[in-house]
Amino acid sequence: MADIRELNQAIAAGDIKPLYLFYGSERFLLHQTLALLVKAVAPGANPFNMQRLNGESIGLDELLLDANTPPFFTAQKLIIVDNCPWFANKKRNGNDDTSDKSDPAADDLLQYLANPAEGTVLAFLGGETVNRNKKLTKAIVKAGCVQEFAPLKGNAALLWLDEQLTEHGINMVAAAKQQLLLNCEYNCTLINNELEKLALYAGERVITVDDVQNIVSSNAAASVFNLADYVAAGNLAAATHALEQVTLNEVPESIIPRLADHFETLYIVKAMQRQGYTTKEIMTAAGKNHPFIIEKSGRQATKYSEAKLQKALQTLQTADRKIKSGVTDAMTAIETAIIQICLLAR
Repeated sequence: MADIRELNQAIAAGDIKPLYLFYGSERFLLHQTLALLVKAVAPGANPFNMQRLNGESIGLDELLLDANTPPFFTAQKLIIVDNCPWFANKKRNGNDDTSDKSDPAADDLLQYLANPAEGTVLAFLGGETVNRNKKLTKAIVKAGCVQEFAPLKGNAALLWLDEQLTEHGINMVAAAKQQLLLNCEYNCTLINNELEKLALYAGERVITVDDVQNIVSSNAAASVFNLADYVAAGNLAAATHALEQVTLNEVPESIIPRLADHFETLYIVKAMQRQGYTTKEIMTAAGKNHPFIIEKSGRQATKYSEAKLQKALQTLQTADRKIKSGVTDAMTAIETAIIQICLLAR
């Protein structure tokens, strides 16, 4: 995120490179940066200062002709090339081909990248990955900017969310921010869409955790996390209601393994925090990507001793065996396990 922020600041300040290659799975962030580039180089996006081409259909000869044509009536022009195939690995006999040999026309493009036309800003939009070892990619690194837009994690996600809240004039309590990120699985497109709904729902007031839980659809991980939160608090009534909500989208048989994974995380977090390990080290051991999950798990784990967490895991394992052996139906086994674990937290 730091690199993306620095790139955005540079573009906004008018520090424009002649070449850009943007790629990655987080397309919302990519298009935010692209919008800044359009605003800086081609305000108004008229035909004299901006072209948008499809890399899958345009020939390199045509692309290079456009790139070498001086801009009309403006100091700079922007050419955006979508769906660029020239920077990714090509498949050869089912294997990745990392060389540049299979595309002779790429030599002409390579020559252009080594000496871009004055007045032309060329922005290539790749897929989720590019091959950074290819000569073409290295040429853009040397003369311009290659930027990956990967999903945000941890503090970077919070920082980005704060920027969006400021931009939209929305106030939100810290816990609600974390809940929103979790519910949206840190997907920036989903977060942006949900912010619009939350703003309409809350109006001028500060958005709370309850607002997020009422308005934003929960993914499976967030729903089970909320269920485990109530179980860890020993709140049987709330846990029962949360279980009903989870079963609207998940088959009962899948809930026990998810709860078991969650309580295993609680055990790891509690044991490692007692031994003085850092959040980053605990994240690695628990196989979790976000500090928020570790922090919230740490708070949940305070309700239990390590022995009680082991007992909770044994309870879930017993329930799982009963379901798989057909001794009892899934919902009865889950409800019984939840009651037993709620009693442990008291």
